[in-house]
Amino acid sequence: MGLAKRIAEHTEPSIEDTVLLLPNATWADYQRHLEMRGEKSAPRISFLEGTIEIVSPSRTHEEIKSLIGCLVEVWCLEKNIEFRALGSWTLENKDERRGVEPDECYVFGDKPQTSRPDLAIEVVWTSGGLNKLEIYRKLGGQEVWFWQRGIISIHVLHDDTYQEVKASLNLVGIDVTQLASFLDRPSTSQAMRDYRAHLQAG
Repeated sequence: MGLAKRIAEHTEPSIEDTVLLLPNATWADYQRHLEMRGEKSAPRISFLEGTIEIVSPSRTHEEIKSLIGCLVEVWCLEKNIEFRALGSWTLENKDERRGVEPDECYVFGDKPQTSRPDLAIEVVWTSGGLNKLEIYRKLGGQEVWFWQRGIISIHVLHDDTYQEVKASLNLVGIDVTQLASFLDRPSTSQAMRDYRAHLQAG
């Protein structure tokens, strides 16, 4: 079954992703899980004020997040925007008792060093789990995109609160509805070619 068909037929709650919540956990417990997992990108491990979330993403989850990332990179290349793709970079703050690993994340421009991404991308394929925006809020994540049921929503941090907005703060001019419409292609390469052609024609 192709990605477009899997998205069209997707209903929640889904059992494709495996989500495990461990309550009454300490920061040391969270660090031990990260250490046992090592440098692999999965499972992705989050922590929010005493609860650990361990997500083993499904193939569909991984395909969607990778494709969104590839299309973001196509857009940046067409607009001559410098970027660094940092994947599932582990973001954590012991004092705030929070940690998270985005599905994809990016730093834009020529920043030599930075402690946080400019953009984090999260794919919501399976319901339940921790409130990711609440984790990002105290970690200082400036902009977070959520893909869910074919729609990308943009959330930008203002005065310690996330607001859902229509336009990206970091990628000025990108149309996320348009970008999401290219997820129905039969392959990643075809989606990238078609999206690039669309941008060049516009």
